[in-house]
Amino acid sequence: MFDRINSMPAKVCLVISALVSLIYSLNFLLFADCYVTGGDGCFTLLSNEAAKGTQAWGRGGPETGFNGALMFGITLATLLLLNEGAKGMWRMMIPGLIGFTAMSVSIWMHGDFEDASVAPKYVTPVVTALYGAAYFFLKDEGVNDGLSDYKPGIKVKDKVALGALSVLVLTGLFYSLRMIFTPDSVISDNFDTVIDGMANGMGTPSDATVAVSGSLILIYTLWAGLVLTEGASGKWTIIHPSMFAFLTIVIATYVGFVSGVGRNGSDFQKMDAIVGPIVMLLTMLVYFRLKDEGMEDNMTMMGEPIEDSSNMMAKSLPMFALVVGAVLGINAMINLW
Repeated sequence: MFDRINSMPAKVCLVISALVSLIYSLNFLLFADCYVTGGDGCFTLLSNEAAKGTQAWGRGGPETGFNGALMFGITLATLLLLNEGAKGMWRMMIPGLIGFTAMSVSIWMHGDFEDASVAPKYVTPVVTALYGAAYFFLKDEGVNDGLSDYKPGIKVKDKVALGALSVLVLTGLFYSLRMIFTPDSVISDNFDTVIDGMANGMGTPSDATVAVSGSLILIYTLWAGLVLTEGASGKWTIIHPSMFAFLTIVIATYVGFVSGVGRNGSDFQKMDAIVGPIVMLLTMLVYFRLKDEGMEDNMTMMGEPIEDSSNMMAKSLPMFALVVGAVLGINAMINLW
């Protein structure tokens, strides 16, 4: 397994990055409300170690779960890199490094760790450094193939896909940069007043939580931008993780509404709930519309060419949705009991 990466240092760095990302993503996806309440009387793999009555307790549960879904897509991308090899994967790794760096800076700038665990403050820069080291170690394995030839321009011919990508890039930049640089204004637009911590995590999110969301969204936005400016050929490597991530977000959002932990109080919160499905549909539209422009060129599975790739994603996406929906649904029912 993972024998498509020859460099042992790179392999170790990527495996550690994927493992840490997976643990945090699953913890946030499944146990966000317990995470933000310090694990008080409930199960969580990790907690923010906040005590009841402190500023970090019980705030930002839905937003933490959203971050978990975004992290899950990043984990899938790293696993794909390990499975399929490094050739040309600068398209995946450079946006990842930009987003991880923004996340590290955001946590240090906006994080208030006086009453909460300092682990994210140090884990995020370490994972960023490991990911950057892996990129450096993979230079001899062709990770930068095609980078010197990259000349940005509008390279997508299909008008529908072009429009969809333009919307994804423009809205992604708007959301991500605003969340990173002015998370307080994002919070003030979504909440009339600051809501104190609650046992179900429905208190107002912190600036750091919102800035982390923006940093992760930035990665997906840059991936969409590469499809737009370099063309569709072989971009399955960065679109697959995006599709699975936003499919997870949509399922998690509506499971949250059913279980009573969804945000729909203000007009902005309702709009945010609609944006997720729109992004998912636009991403899938781009993928399937651009198959004729080479989206699935050189698609592999465990490094081996896929003989019939035409229906693979059409079958994989519903199966993935069923599994994720079942896991999140069962988890919600357990929490309600």
